[in-house]
Formats: sequence, structure tokens, C-alpha cells
Amino acid sequence: MIYRGLVIIGLLALAGCSSNQSLSTGSIEHVNADAPNGHGLYYYLPKTAIQVEMIAEKRIQKAGPFFRFSQRFLNISDVITEDKEEWVIVGARIGTIGVPDRGKLFRVNASGAPSMAALNLTNEGVLQGLNWSGSHELAPKVTTRDQKKVIEAADVDFSDARLTEEQLIKSSTAAMAEEVAKEIYHLREMRIAIVSGEVSVGGSLEAVLAEMAQLEKAYLALFTGKLETQRVSRFYDYVPGPEKSVNTVLLRFSSQNGFLDPMNVSGTPVYLELEVGEVPNQNFIALEDDKSPNRCGLAYNVPARGHVKIIDRTLLLSTEEVFLAQYGQLLRLPANLLDGPEVGVELEPATGALKRIFYK
Repeated sequence: MIYRGLVIIGLLALAGCSSNQSLSTGSIEHVNADAPNGHGLYYYLPKTAIQVEMIAEKRIQKAGPFFRFSQRFLNISDVITEDKEEWVIVGARIGTIGVPDRGKLFRVNASGAPSMAALNLTNEGVLQGLNWSGSHELAPKVTTRDQKKVIEAADVDFSDARLTEEQLIKSSTAAMAEEVAKEIYHLREMRIAIVSGEVSVGGSLEAVLAEMAQLEKAYLALFTGKLETQRVSRFYDYVPGPEKSVNTVLLRFSSQNGFLDPMNVSGTPVYLELEVGEVPNQNFIALEDDKSPNRCGLAYNVPARGHVKIIDRTLLLSTEEVFLAQYGQLLRLPANLLDGPEVGVELEPATGALKRIFYK
């Protein structure tokens, strides 16, 4: 069985399975295998993976080369006095995505010349709908490869402060700091003069003032230091089952190194807790036999509810109610419901639940 592109259009003789016809004209059978094992058209229903987006900030602070003279020359005391790097968790988001459920593989057998229906599958063969022209892919999984480069200490410097030759040739750091402080005061005086109209400038007034402000900021950082922060996300997928109560280490986190593998004990644990509600124990499809009148109705999931928490040690970061296909039931649509090609079906991509039945 080869899945091509984003959607595979299969021609199904679903109406040939209706209860007033012989079952030999068609069926949708549950296959006791984890992959297609013969000729025919196959589809999977999805199981639900919990996808957690962990959000952290990396913070890098650097002391300016003149921080010791900030009080003396600029009367500023609130400055960075040491270099430091740290990671801090700032939040978490909980979502769900669908992945193929290898235990829910179905084979469509059809013959005769009834109405045709388009079977919409993802690249992985997961059923998304019938006669449906929407997106044919499961929710995209985001990985670390989609993230921009994380800032490093070497990325934070003071090269934007354009020191003049007169400032650079000073014989001591204190003398250089004094010259730069004088330039800061000079820039402030010039800005006041320009704004008050005492001094005219050529070109755009806004551009000149913006350039002066930027230069003053760069000079000032030589005294106060710099703090750069970057938000970084990492995505973690957890496929639950069969336990209905789960408490597992999703990842570990370090204030020095950020996101770590769950087995790396140099970091503190971030837990995923899951509690699944009442789970139905009736599997109607498992009870079917060859004489079941609805044996060729379209199979779909009825998911169960679960409650997910993400906890950083003892701090609750996020909580969410989710629907999970693997704890629910398998049901079928009535076999004669899709007799006409104008009838369409859309399933929920993360759970395989029936989302809507519509007419074109």
C-alpha cells in the first residue's frame, strides 16, 4: 500500500454496503495487523498524542567595561556588575495532535457500480474525511529545528558603541570612561538644542534624533551593562495509554543549560500528569461478525475526556481538558448514510471523532 501526496482519493462503493444489499458487495473491515498486508484500500484512525509547548527565557547579562565609574561620572548606581547566564521557565501550553493508531487499521472492500465517495487520507494514511476538500494533514508537529538560533554569551557585546580615537587613546580606563560620559552629556545637550530649534539639522529631524538616541544608548550601556532575553519553545509529545492515571517526567530543566532530557538528573523534573475520566468498556466493532448488518459503515472514534497538568517541580504551569481517542470507543456510521456522492464527512484530526456530516 503506497500513500501518495497529502491525500489519497479512493473510490469506495459505500452504497453497495447498505443493509438491503448482499454483504458480499462490500465491507469496511478491522484488520488485525499494524500495517496494510494485501491489496485493497486501507486507512488508519488516529490515536491522540498530547503535545506540550514548553516556553522558557534565556537571559544573558553582561557588565559594561566602565561599570565601576557609573556612579562617579553619571550618578547611576543601578548597573550590572557581573556577567551571568540563566534559563527561566515562563509558561507551558497543552494541545493534541493525531498519530496513526496501528491497532485501528481498516480495509475497504467494495465492488459493483454504486455511487462513488472520495476517501481523504493524510501522508501517513490517517482518515480525515470523505468527499471533503479541506486540509488533509494532521496538525503540524513543531520541532527544535523550527526554532531560531538561541543566543549565546558571545552574541552580546558592546561593539555598537563607536568610540572615537580621542577616547581610545586615553591612558587609563577611568580616563576613557570620563570621555565617554562627557559625550553622553554632549549628546543630551545637542538633542535639547535641536528640539528647541536652537540648532538646525539637514535632512530628517526624526532620523537625526533617532540616531543620537541610539548612540547615547550604546554609550550608556558601557556603564550600565546589557541584558538580552530570548524566548525559546520546545515541543514534547506524549502518547498516553493504557494507564488511565499518569504521572511522568516529561523533561528536565536547568537554570544553566535550559531544556534537558528526562534522564539527565542535572536538571529538575517537569511532570506531565493525566487523569482520564470514565472510559466506556463496550467495543461494538469487536463484537461484530460476518452477518452484522452495519459491517461496512464508516468506523470512527468517540474519544474520552482527560485532564492534563504540567507541573514544574511543585508549580502548576498549565492545565487543560483534552479528548483522547485511545480511551474511547469505536463506532460506525449507518451503512446507507453515504449513498450519494453529495454527502461528505469530516473527522477531528487529533481524535478521529465525527466532526460533521454535510451536503455539498
